[in-house]
Amino acid sequence: MTQEQWSAIRNRNKDYDNQFFYAVRTTGIVCRPSCTSRPCNPKNIIIFFTLQEALAHGFRPCRKCRPELPDWNGAKAELARSAQKLITENYKEKFSLQAIAGTLYVNKSYLVRTFKEITGITPLAYHHQIRCEQAKKLLTRQELSISFISCEVGYQTASHFTKMFKSVCGCTPSEYRNNYLATLQTDRTQTE
Repeated sequence: MTQEQWSAIRNRNKDYDNQFFYAVRTTGIVCRPSCTSRPCNPKNIIIFFTLQEALAHGFRPCRKCRPELPDWNGAKAELARSAQKLITENYKEKFSLQAIAGTLYVNKSYLVRTFKEITGITPLAYHHQIRCEQAKKLLTRQELSISFISCEVGYQTASHFTKMFKSVCGCTPSEYRNNYLATLQTDRTQTE
């Protein structure tokens, strides 16, 4: 093992991922250089340039860094992606951080920290974004009332829906609809 490789492992440098893998004799595990596992004694490390080589020597893939999955972005990214999927699939339901954390088998504080670290926003803010994106689609239909749309995307009252929509989109639902209709009318006029 070179000093550069040890430095990459110690600093969990993602730039070295897929350039080499390191195996730990004492645990029998092979990892990526960016693995978040606790650093081990450098005397116990063996360097491999391919994962297959490490597996052939009897080492098993780490469950934290998943070296056998080339597109793996880490456990935190996977957790955030799973939370996004749950929120998107259940956007009409009342938001429950406890339920999401329970489904993903993590502490709710850890979920919020990780979600915000990966996505830049909280799970609740993401929930409101998804609801507002769905509302935008419904607002293009003139026959649907604002009250109906607010219930359809999961808000209990039209006033709360309007407040959240303005917070997320920068305009009220009525303003969004009017802008959409004005744009649609302009496009029709130009094509005639």
